[in-house]
Amino acid sequence: MSGILIAVLAGLSSPQAAPHPSALETYSAPVIRPFEPGPEFGREPAEGDAPTRPHRPPLTAPMTVDAYDGAYEISPTDVEIAYEQGVASAEIRADQTAGPLDRWWWIRDEAGRRLYELVLMDSGVGPVEGGWRSDRDAGGAVVEDGVLRLDDGAAIALERTADGWRGRMTRGGRTAPVTLTRPD
Repeated sequence: MSGILIAVLAGLSSPQAAPHPSALETYSAPVIRPFEPGPEFGREPAEGDAPTRPHRPPLTAPMTVDAYDGAYEISPTDVEIAYEQGVASAEIRADQTAGPLDRWWWIRDEAGRRLYELVLMDSGVGPVEGGWRSDRDAGGAVVEDGVLRLDDGAAIALERTADGWRGRMTRGGRTAPVTLTRPD
C-alpha cells in the first residue's frame, strides 16, 4: 500500500523517479480486515413480532410539501443499517491499532511556512513508511529510531508535543526547527 501512496505522490510532481524500495514489497493481508459480511448477511428476517409498514418506495415524481408525510428519502433497510455499522466498526478497530504517526501531516518551518506535505502509515508495529511532496519534488519517507528521513536528504529528529510533533530538520548541512501538524 505504501508503494501506491508513493506512486500517487510522485505522480503529482514533474520529475520521474525510480520506485521507492518499499514499493517492491509483496502484499500481506491487513491485521484488521475490512468489514466482510458473511454468506447469510441480509437474508435473516427482521426482528420484531408485529408486522410493520414496509419501507416507502422511491419517489417517481416530484413531491409537494403538502404531500410530505414525514420522510423525503427512503429510510434505510435493516441490511443497509447493519452494513454501515459493520464498516464503522472495522474503521474504529483499524484506527485503534494505528500508531501515533499514522496520518497526513504538514511540516512547517519556524515562520509557519509549509515545507512538505507528508503521509505516514504507522501500524503501531514495525517500520513507519510514507511519502512526501513539496512544491518542487516528491518521494518516500521512513521513520527509524525517532528520525524521519526523506528521500531528498532531509532528516528530522522527532519529539512528541501536545498537538503533534516537532524537531530539528537537517538538510544540506543546515539545521532548523520544524513542526509536524495535522492539516485539519
